[in-house]
Amino acid sequence: MGAQKKPQALRELHGTANRNKHRDNQEQPEVTRGIGPPSNRLTAEQKEIWDEIVGQMYAGVLAEGDRLALELLCRLVLEMRNNFEEMNASKITQLVGLLSRFGMTPSDRTKIIVPKKEESNPFAKFK
Repeated sequence: MGAQKKPQALRELHGTANRNKHRDNQEQPEVTRGIGPPSNRLTAEQKEIWDEIVGQMYAGVLAEGDRLALELLCRLVLEMRNNFEEMNASKITQLVGLLSRFGMTPSDRTKIIVPKKEESNPFAKFK
């Protein structure tokens, strides 16, 4: 069985969008909304972790469709911080997997390409 296909937006972030153009899914959903505020189902501590993670994330990585995964990540981070000794291997694996999917580990961070803003020349209009 082959590897799962990556969404086009993720391929663009990774810089691999131009490879195998014939495999592109032209009908994939387009991200139009950001992640938004934390869910009301989260506790105050979990909402703080939500804000912390969103603040650390690269522009364009999180979207509305990531809310459930981010909610789970917030719950696992809180459990890690408050009760790490009692966490089992399954929960730690889930935590590491979610961190990886969001590009929050050193090796996964290298796979994300954030477009650089063009430096504007304030004198360009006088040419």
